[in-house]
Amino acid sequence: MENRFFSTVLMFAFSFFSPLLVFSLNSPPPEHIPPELYDEFTFNGAIPVVYSYANSSYSSDHPVVYSLEQLQDYMERAREKQTMYYGATDKYLYSALEKYIACIADKDVAILGSTIPWYESILLSYGAHPTTIEYNKIVTTDPRLTVVTVDEFDENPRLFDAVLSISSFEHDGLGRYGDPIRPNGDLEAMEKTKKMLKDGGLLFLAVPVGQDCIVWNLHRVYGPLRLKALLKGWRIVEYFGFTSENFYKDGSSGGHQPVFVLTPIK
Repeated sequence: MENRFFSTVLMFAFSFFSPLLVFSLNSPPPEHIPPELYDEFTFNGAIPVVYSYANSSYSSDHPVVYSLEQLQDYMERAREKQTMYYGATDKYLYSALEKYIACIADKDVAILGSTIPWYESILLSYGAHPTTIEYNKIVTTDPRLTVVTVDEFDENPRLFDAVLSISSFEHDGLGRYGDPIRPNGDLEAMEKTKKMLKDGGLLFLAVPVGQDCIVWNLHRVYGPLRLKALLKGWRIVEYFGFTSENFYKDGSSGGHQPVFVLTPIK
């Protein structure tokens, strides 16, 4: 399946060797792409840019709390296969988790990026042991859930049986969630994820798919150019909700997010 995917709809390959421009995590993200990084962000102008700005970071002095009661409520919804903000993506994810339940049930699973404990609750409902890794500080009153910041994880890294990233990597490097400005922050996140997986581990990945675009500083949209780069070094085990026709649609709203089941190419 993955060979057909690449041969029919993805035609371009890129190499990325560039310095990083890192802004203070205490500063608001820039409202426009820094001029010296514009070519790197846009593949030398091949990817269009539209602007819609947000600053969704917050102080670690006032962390978000994921309560036991909240997770219990979400778990009940997950058992009924309800969906939340991402709608159809949740349905794709349910199908993927059920098919690859052996990699989830009673396994250690990392969640990369989180603003509410919805995907933590889904994983708990499938019997997983979730660990949330997020730039912003989160605390929890549920002993079944582990939460750490990116910096805390980098200081004490570990391996997982599976990793879940739903609508997260498209934000990496844009500064919206307090992360450093990096043209290839999403690609770097994918490389880092390879090192987080045990042998044979799976990544369940969802990102917006459509015509290649950067909506600064909200998210990237992955068409034939950026998706090829994002999946470099990964084998597509299966995908849910994806067709090549997705590439012809305007994805700037971030609405359509298929789920890719991936494993690193050794």
